[in-house]
Amino acid sequence: MSRYSFLFSARWLKYIAMTIIVVIACVFLALWQKDRQDQRQHEIATVNANYSSAPVDITSILGSTSAHLDEDDEWRQVSLTGHYLESDTVFARNRTVNDKVGFYAVVPFELTTGETIAIVRGWVSEPEDAPPAPTGEQTIKARLQPAQDGSKDNNPDGLIKAIDPARIPGMDSAYDNVYAEAVHTGSGQPDENGLMPLPAPDLDPGNHLSYMLQWFTFGIMIIIAVSISARRERRADAEAAQKFTGDVEYVVVDKAALGAGAKISQPGNRYGRNRLGSAKIYGHDEAEEDAFIEDRFRHS
Repeated sequence: MSRYSFLFSARWLKYIAMTIIVVIACVFLALWQKDRQDQRQHEIATVNANYSSAPVDITSILGSTSAHLDEDDEWRQVSLTGHYLESDTVFARNRTVNDKVGFYAVVPFELTTGETIAIVRGWVSEPEDAPPAPTGEQTIKARLQPAQDGSKDNNPDGLIKAIDPARIPGMDSAYDNVYAEAVHTGSGQPDENGLMPLPAPDLDPGNHLSYMLQWFTFGIMIIIAVSISARRERRADAEAAQKFTGDVEYVVVDKAALGAGAKISQPGNRYGRNRLGSAKIYGHDEAEEDAFIEDRFRHS
């Protein structure tokens, strides 16, 4: 563990703290993308289950006009009998269909039981192009949607931004928290009245799964990068320490022998790591060389 004692330095503690923060952020973002993926999958499953379902009476889904629409009941088809309140028609602006910006024609529909519900009849490019709603008693099919919040909208006369029953005239005894989109038959072309049907909801699951994997990958890569940096620094410290504390080789030198003419040659004999060789004597074995040197010392 002492080899990694540098991790407790101020510099490395800062790196580790930053790494922890970034990794936690990556995990948080990955889990958030997972939640978005789960929500999107639930939305798609709801559309698949309800979009083409058989129409039911609205009271079987909403117990009262103040009831909220359950998420699992979005896009449920209901059968409604009553008549349109044409004079209270409004247009929801900034609605796009087939890459064209236009308006939703929204008309209050009064049920034979007395309640009213906002019906999106279809899309038009300009409000003046909208045909009038059918007169007299009608039985229509529509898909339920949660109402939008338009409490802060600044709406010109006859226009709305959010489809909020509270901002639509003629909505007495209204279903406050829902509206409905009229069901059109055909192939997505304008109906006999010239209204463009609303397109089916998008079933694209999005990129949440790939984003989730990317965030997890980023977090893992950061941990690996910091670990590699720590190992490299430990290795560099070890190499530096070895240079300063490595084995020191000592050579034993006989000064008298040097004075007698011996010299340092190849390593390997008793004079240390280096051999003391005579300046003039070559080819003798070691015993003869020793005798020669001793005799020379004796007569010097």
